[in-house]
Amino acid sequence: MAEFIDKIKEPAHLRAVSEDKIPALCEEYRAFLIKNAKTHGGHLASNLGVVELTVAMHRIFDSPRDHFIFDVGHQAYVHKLITGRMDAFSTLRVPGGLSGFTSRAESAHDPFGAGHSSTSVSAALGFATADHLAGRESYTLCVLGDGAYTGGMIHEALNNCRPDLPLIIILNENRMSISKNHGAFASYLSAVRLSRGYRRLKRGTKSFLSHLPLFGKPLAWFFLRIKDFVKRILYSKNYFESLGLVYLGPVDGNDYAAVAHALTEAKEMKKTVVLHIETVKGKGYPEAENQPEAFHSVSSGGEKERYYNVFAETLIAMAEADEGVVAVTAAMGLGTGLSAFGARFPQRCFDVGIAEGHALTFAAALAAAGLKPYTAIYSTFLQRGYDNILHDIALQSLPVHLMIDRAGLAVADGATHHGIFDVAFLSHIPGISIYSPATFGSLRAILKSTENATAPVAIRYPNASESPLVRDAFYADGVYDNFEIRADFANESLLSVLFITYGSIAERVLEAEKILKDKGVSAGTLLVEALAPYGECAARIRPYLARAERIIFVEEGIKNGGAGMILANLLSKTARIEIAAIEDNFAKPSSICDLYDFVGLSAQCLAMRALRLLGK
Repeated sequence: MAEFIDKIKEPAHLRAVSEDKIPALCEEYRAFLIKNAKTHGGHLASNLGVVELTVAMHRIFDSPRDHFIFDVGHQAYVHKLITGRMDAFSTLRVPGGLSGFTSRAESAHDPFGAGHSSTSVSAALGFATADHLAGRESYTLCVLGDGAYTGGMIHEALNNCRPDLPLIIILNENRMSISKNHGAFASYLSAVRLSRGYRRLKRGTKSFLSHLPLFGKPLAWFFLRIKDFVKRILYSKNYFESLGLVYLGPVDGNDYAAVAHALTEAKEMKKTVVLHIETVKGKGYPEAENQPEAFHSVSSGGEKERYYNVFAETLIAMAEADEGVVAVTAAMGLGTGLSAFGARFPQRCFDVGIAEGHALTFAAALAAAGLKPYTAIYSTFLQRGYDNILHDIALQSLPVHLMIDRAGLAVADGATHHGIFDVAFLSHIPGISIYSPATFGSLRAILKSTENATAPVAIRYPNASESPLVRDAFYADGVYDNFEIRADFANESLLSVLFITYGSIAERVLEAEKILKDKGVSAGTLLVEALAPYGECAARIRPYLARAERIIFVEEGIKNGGAGMILANLLSKTARIEIAAIEDNFAKPSSICDLYDFVGLSAQCLAMRALRLLGK
């Protein structure tokens, strides 16, 4: 049993701990995070770096009266522990358990939900403005890593910030520098600028000079100009100060006393303050300190080859033979596999930061200039670039490959990260071919067959390994040339139930098929790997429909506007198709459950649905 943290059920308990015990308390939180990550997985390195900061925030400010907003939310684990969620922490990232991010539904201490980067300043500004209009004396703090500053929303929000709000923007720099202000002099100047004595002297001098008769105000003006002149020589005015905001730092973010002092200074100002802290990502865990990117998100299971690895390996081989092949990602080089491509072709791999819209328009221009861009973006983040896909890529019919990673349900990360909308929103944009390979071999075949495309191509795949069950059912011959549609039954078969599906849900469909066969019900499955153009897809499906009594289209995506609905409409004159997909919800359970059971897409749910249709 830990000496301190087990007793902290709310922020008031933390404020009752004596100052000299805080370092030991922080180390207990680190030990807890490391142990929990090894057992259950989760975002580790980022949370280890902000322990002292989070503790200081809760000791100096009063949540939930004061609003704490964490950018992305993946660095809020200690915040969750302090605010009464330790006993439920074993359910973190389990469907229906604690979210891996902040969630309004989870706690009053989470005023704003997160999951995607670079939203925190906009949200914090909204809270601070609302408090100002209502006359509430509350502070708003937002915490964001320096990587978020590559997202355009941060700069849009900063441009909109007014200087007279009790808003504290905490820039957590964890060895990804965005500033030139480093070194001995910067540290010295930081200490001086944080000094209460210095600030009081500056305010007092200005007030004294301003009240001198006759020459007072000119002297005050002259004093200010001289100060700014010296400051510009030794310490150039930074970006935030140019926006009219107060800037403090940089401060050692893993030194509790320094962070607490800086936060207290910021609080006393009652202005919009940018507090720049420097932390060690993975602090206290040597492996994570040395490889923070690898320990950003820790899995409790073993690592296997995944679709993104196969994509990267195939793209490298294609680039060896074709100098026009280039790759683009938005701050997800490791997660999309493109880090390997970048290591081999550093001049032909572009990581544009957390800027999906820019990545897509940039890729469009690369294609317009004659190159072959492959833009790898997670499905959940592709949503942020919808206009760029529609306006800059599709409208101009540019051959950009949209490599859509993490397609399907994100069981651990939850609603903010589900890849269940991409098929629906891409299907309504004219001219995009949509593929959903269900095996490694078909992914390679699709990449090769679309290499010289003259229009946009979308290829979507899950964060998973290949399913041997799917591979053996549809590609037992090892030949992947004909990947558009595959059947696991003989041409002359007559079936009680025909499943039609695409993507990784095919494994559960095959399991449902087996359940039905074990009950004496004849069943078969059509695997569709070339969805759009939908007219061509419907033509491939049509010959099979007359052989089945009941037809169920299974889709691990949103039902409304999805592939099943589009194909059912095209095929309605031939057969009625029942659609098993995610109904109009965000696939966000409120209690612990199997996520596929919750959305009705588990093998058992699919089999039961088929039996009901058959009246059994």
